[in-house]
Amino acid sequence: MYLKRKIDKWLYHWKNKEKHLPALIIGVRQCGKTASIMNFGKSYYKNIIYINFWTNPEYSSAFDSDLSVPTIISNISIKFPDIIINPKNTLIVFDEIQECPKARLSLKSFALDGKYDVIGSGSYIGINGYVIGDATPVPTGYEDIFQMKTMDFEEFLWANGYKDKHIDMLLKYFNKKTPVPNSTHTLFKKLFNQYLCIGGFPKAVSAFIVNHNIMDGVRVVQNTLFDMKGDFGRRVDKNGEPVFKTGDVARIQNVFDLIPTFLAKENKRFVSSKIISGNSIDKVNAIEYLKQAGIIYKVYNLETPSLPLLGNKISSQFKIFTTDIGILTSMYGLDMISSILNGNLGQGKGAIYEALVFDSLYKADIDTFYFSKNTGLEIDFVICYNGSSYLVEAKAKTGNTKSSKTVMAHPDHYGHTKLLKIGDYNVSEEGDIITIPHYMTFLIGKSQKEYIEDLSFKDNM
Repeated sequence: MYLKRKIDKWLYHWKNKEKHLPALIIGVRQCGKTASIMNFGKSYYKNIIYINFWTNPEYSSAFDSDLSVPTIISNISIKFPDIIINPKNTLIVFDEIQECPKARLSLKSFALDGKYDVIGSGSYIGINGYVIGDATPVPTGYEDIFQMKTMDFEEFLWANGYKDKHIDMLLKYFNKKTPVPNSTHTLFKKLFNQYLCIGGFPKAVSAFIVNHNIMDGVRVVQNTLFDMKGDFGRRVDKNGEPVFKTGDVARIQNVFDLIPTFLAKENKRFVSSKIISGNSIDKVNAIEYLKQAGIIYKVYNLETPSLPLLGNKISSQFKIFTTDIGILTSMYGLDMISSILNGNLGQGKGAIYEALVFDSLYKADIDTFYFSKNTGLEIDFVICYNGSSYLVEAKAKTGNTKSSKTVMAHPDHYGHTKLLKIGDYNVSEEGDIITIPHYMTFLIGKSQKEYIEDLSFKDNM
């Protein structure tokens, strides 16, 4: 069963560009890259040349001679004698391309040649520098890159049979800032709680869709986490030697395992020195490895919550979040999952509220920061939305926090900010304060896109 994904539309538009570069699809393991690429290939091409350099490393020999397109095609043809590689109806797929640096480099040759449709895909680790320790150059400027994430709530709704018209209905309530009818509100709260328990790994969502048993999806996530942790020790350099020693791998796993613990603390800034010791791998590298693997994401503190946010980033201060909410809820265990399904997120206190909001903002490609001062001032998140700086409260209950009130009351000191409250309540707007339910968080990205497109339209008038 193939689940509709947002990359489907991207790939369609990529193919229909008059001149298009080879595509490079990057994402965390098991986010659905290969399934989406193969579904696309079967839909629009007569033939697919599929090469997986992880499972079939011997295919790397096709790139051992020169990297001219005719030579590569000739070498590949030998390995696929039953397929005529016609540029007009054949899709060439290089999966796990980070395992074959010369295949990645060949994308430049294919770009300059311009005759063949080529898609490379791989995990975050190794994509930017191939296999750790390899110095083969990256063909910058010769790839059309798409960073694929696990399924967001909108894609989860699609998987459950909901259509674009249902999403558009929610978006209208969001844009008009009018309450959602109670029956609809209750339904989407239930669906969102299911999503929180399962997360966005396609195999987990598929397992849930088959018989609507939450635990089927949760077990898939748990198995995924087990595989991820096993991957930490599998990285090798260009000579095939392990990059990390056994103790190093243990330290990386320790950082990973303690994410829920640190998110549950009142001060959620990640204090790496408290959990990592030893000299063989430093503290920064353990966190950075998990980030480069696409498992965690850093959210940085701001000097001040005013635009431009990136210019106010404090690089040395950050919080970390998992890049899929299902990872976190599975790490919390069955008690948390049961609590969520019963409509109670309180067991995880502020950790789960922040994490679920971050999940939606991250998957909507919204740059996300936070604001914290030693004085006790603490804002969960800060984003740029529709041209303004917005404080974001990820809360369970109504009412403004003291920190938000302080910042908004002193525009001369902090800049003019607005407030977006996200919690267990309906849609409303009062002055510079917008309130939305948790399940609407993903709509922030869609609304922002509409706003930018509208501005672009006005600029062209």
